[in-house]
Amino acid sequence: MNEQFTLEVQLNVEHTAGSFGEIAYRWFDDVSARVAAEARAAVAPFTATVGRPPTPFGPLGEPGTIFGVVQCTRMKTAFESTTTERNASAAGMRWLRTQLADMPAQASMWFGRLDEHGHRSGRLLYLRARRLADSPDWLRLEAYLDEPEFTDPVRGQDRQQRYLEAAWPFADEFDPGFGDIDYTFNGETTFETSLRSPERPRPWWDHTSSVNHCREFLRGYSWLTILPKELAAVVGGAGALTASGAFGQVRQLRHGGLWLLATDDYRDYDQAAVERVFRALAPALRAGTPTQWPRKSGESPQRQVFRDAARTGS
Repeated sequence: MNEQFTLEVQLNVEHTAGSFGEIAYRWFDDVSARVAAEARAAVAPFTATVGRPPTPFGPLGEPGTIFGVVQCTRMKTAFESTTTERNASAAGMRWLRTQLADMPAQASMWFGRLDEHGHRSGRLLYLRARRLADSPDWLRLEAYLDEPEFTDPVRGQDRQQRYLEAAWPFADEFDPGFGDIDYTFNGETTFETSLRSPERPRPWWDHTSSVNHCREFLRGYSWLTILPKELAAVVGGAGALTASGAFGQVRQLRHGGLWLLATDDYRDYDQAAVERVFRALAPALRAGTPTQWPRKSGESPQRQVFRDAARTGS
């Protein structure tokens, strides 16, 4: 059986962009409306309060029923947290907005279907916004999806386009320091994972702090890469990247950054395309030869070029 991997849409937004709570709420509201409109409509009439089964571990409803929940997690101490939850209904979204007025450590939205036992299962949509203690000036906007959504021969391109269209307004308006769509590595980019080593400074590869330096060095490269304005000139600007032939789309963002889509169809993002993107963006990456780690079952592949970016010719 072929392994299925998780893709992550990620944007790193700095505090200067505006209220983190308002940006996070827009992320949940706008992306879910574009990507999971039917699920939003299905749960919209529900009360805010989440119903509980009459018995422990009992069913929440009929198998196949769509559910949607929003959650907020606040830290009580460095190691203790509390999570509150509501339905992602119209009433629940009003609750979410009040909670985000004081931005929690993490907020999330999850739509899926109840399984054969009436328990929550699957992923029609999963969104998250979080602010980490080691990088408090940055908000991470994230979406997670199963790769077959993008590779499906019938619906794949439509799903790709929906996620791209959902991400674009945030990339254009909020001047992100970084953004991408790639396999997920628990916070790190694929490139950062490849640089992980006790012999290298932790901010090079640990996502909790690497985001603090994303305007100095590109965190990674992938099918979609959002390059901050500070690094656009380092790689020659939009004209040079267009001429490189490495990208299907090179789009200027409002504040000077660049939206770089390697191929118009995700299914065409093969190793040759990865190589082209690496060569074009190498001047913005940290120096050092990446390591290809042994991959355990269930882990994402390292879709990378394992050469030192500093030694890559133009």
